[in-house]
Amino acid sequence: MGDGIAYVDVDASRDTAMARQYQIQAVPTIILLDSGGKIVKTFVGTPGENELRTAMQEAMSG
Repeated sequence: MGDGIAYVDVDASRDTAMARQYQIQAVPTIILLDSGGKIVKTFVGTPGENELRTAMQEAMSG
């Protein structure tokens, strides 16, 4: 798999198992995962564009 980003939108009220797995307690929650599925960064609420962009770049480089 090459470098890139995959976007997955999960309805936490319908997929309660995934919500529990990632301990989602508020909506919106954005979770950045590395290619191995490890959580790199979690945002509860909506981050600013620059903050999200920086976190995504760091996740892809690390």
